[in-house]
Amino acid sequence: MRCAVYARVSTDMLAQKDSLENQRSFFEHYIMQKEWRLHDIYPDEGISGTSTAKRLELQRLMKDAESRKFEVVLVKSLSRWARDTVDSITLVRRLKSYGICLITVDDNYNSFDDVNEMRLQMYSMFAQQESESASVRVKFGIAERSRNGVFHGTPPYGYDKVAGKLVPNPQHAQTVRLIYRLYLYEGWGWQKIANYLTDKKVPSPRRLMGAKNAGHAWHETAVKIILSNRHYTGDLVQGRSKVDRGNKLFNQERGYKMRQQVEESRWIIVEDAHTAIISREEFTAVQEKLANKARTKFRGRGKKSLFARLAFCSDCGKGMNYKNDREGYVCATYQKRGSKACASHFIRHDTLKEMVLSDLRALSENALNQDSLLEESLLKAQVNSNQAATELSQVQNRSQRLQQEQLELVRALTRNVIDDDTFQMSNAALKEEQNALKERERILEGIVSHQQENECFVQKFREEIKRFVAFQIDDEEVLRDVLHRLIECIEVKDGNEIVIHYSFENPLSSGAE
Repeated sequence: MRCAVYARVSTDMLAQKDSLENQRSFFEHYIMQKEWRLHDIYPDEGISGTSTAKRLELQRLMKDAESRKFEVVLVKSLSRWARDTVDSITLVRRLKSYGICLITVDDNYNSFDDVNEMRLQMYSMFAQQESESASVRVKFGIAERSRNGVFHGTPPYGYDKVAGKLVPNPQHAQTVRLIYRLYLYEGWGWQKIANYLTDKKVPSPRRLMGAKNAGHAWHETAVKIILSNRHYTGDLVQGRSKVDRGNKLFNQERGYKMRQQVEESRWIIVEDAHTAIISREEFTAVQEKLANKARTKFRGRGKKSLFARLAFCSDCGKGMNYKNDREGYVCATYQKRGSKACASHFIRHDTLKEMVLSDLRALSENALNQDSLLEESLLKAQVNSNQAATELSQVQNRSQRLQQEQLELVRALTRNVIDDDTFQMSNAALKEEQNALKERERILEGIVSHQQENECFVQKFREEIKRFVAFQIDDEEVLRDVLHRLIECIEVKDGNEIVIHYSFENPLSSGAE
């Protein structure tokens, strides 16, 4: 009997590692006494049993089970197997579908003997209740230690964690003070501060944490988080979020646990729990400034610039941001990262508006005389479409005849009218012609579809351009609506050059046939 052993411990503490070794030793002797054969041991170390998402060894075991590499899976107990009732039952059913039995030693459980799964459900519910009770006990202990000033988790940027207490880091605490000074007293924005820290090669928070793919660049979100963190005043603030256990399916699919915010009245706050880096007065002033900025930004959403989400930088592809003080647009990348990242592509609002309207006027001036051109374009589209449709019908008919010839060829072979060599040669020739016809059919279908789209484009273009002529373009609200329907995007190049991409094909353009 080929056996697989699954062993799991929920932490990487030394005592738990000994427990894992004990499980290995026990099952090796167990298998020897049974005179079975050990296929492999699948150990998950320091992994919780409440989810299967990060249990890589369990996933490897199930993959090997699907390949029928063993007949039995041995586990110390169902609580080691899974602490979630649904997971436990689902995994056992999968093993059964592969013809594989699960045996747990402590529970004396055998999945092949448990026909109606009553014991499985009972043991699994006990394991889940045990896990939930343990979770409550752990949370209670963490909350009590938090009330005594013990910090849990990764320390905020600028602090080190020493014996559960936050202690200012001599180097990085200075960076925190610099960020507050630049924002509060110098009037710098988040992105400008981030750019400055990046240029000065100050280690970013993610880099200090050793995060994967952490770069040298600071981001404005990191600056904002530092400006909003109350820990810098010396207060310990914990319990602001918790795991969303009601979103279990999402947690498993993403491989991490979703967290939900806890209302402020339930936070654990201990004042003066550690040495402050920022004074309470400065922190309060920064929060007021952040709140004012948020309110100003919200109010500003009522009126958008005329070319918002229409004008883009031709080099980096980012949007062009309107600057009130310059009455024009600049590349968003340039605004955030400076000239090293991209050129400004600055263009005045009035200049851009006149260039776009001039191009539209060139189209609208021909509105009264364009019907003949449009009709000619429509007629040509219809002719091309008809020619392609006729050939497509011929190709489809030929394909049907080839299928009939193949059927007759098979019948001739079964009646011994032709030998196998003749069949193979004739069949290969038919298949080759069929493949060529399928490719031609695909091309013709594309032509027919494209011509039909062209016809639709021409008609819509005529409707939109005539609608544009009827509008009062001095009204920017009306004009904005028209521009967003007529124009896909506007590329802004250096030197006040633009390229307009219309939402509809322009039959009057020089490239139209």
